[in-house]
Amino acid sequence: MFKRILVPIDVDRPVAAKAVYDGAAAIAKTFGAEIKLISVMPGFGMPIVGSFISDKVRKEAIEHFRNEIKTFIAENCADSVSFHIRSGKHYEEITKMAKEWDADLIIVYHNRYRDINEVFSNTCARQVYKAAPCSVLRLRNIRKDVI
Repeated sequence: MFKRILVPIDVDRPVAAKAVYDGAAAIAKTFGAEIKLISVMPGFGMPIVGSFISDKVRKEAIEHFRNEIKTFIAENCADSVSFHIRSGKHYEEITKMAKEWDADLIIVYHNRYRDINEVFSNTCARQVYKAAPCSVLRLRNIRKDVI
């Protein structure tokens, strides 16, 4: 049923990332699916922001993300897990990657412990769900200490 599972992770929240990956790994094992992690850096596209960010800082940020995700994979994932780093709006880049990679499933973490996420914002998980070209599994409240 599922052959390609896309798993967005936040490299700055490794405990939450591991919890989401573990859920994805269990599903992947059941279906013999491939897992690809994606981590999205904030975009520098707005001229007012981009004009203050040097090429050196951009390269350092990309290298930081790359090192963090490689470390995460080495410590937590199967050898077959691949990754991709993108820059921009999280939900847009996640759904673009799902289309490009032809994902069957996207597994996202959704934090319902913070009511502000539900009341005042369109969370990344909700935006991915709305725009996804495939099925989306929203894992909720995996563990209280993940947040």
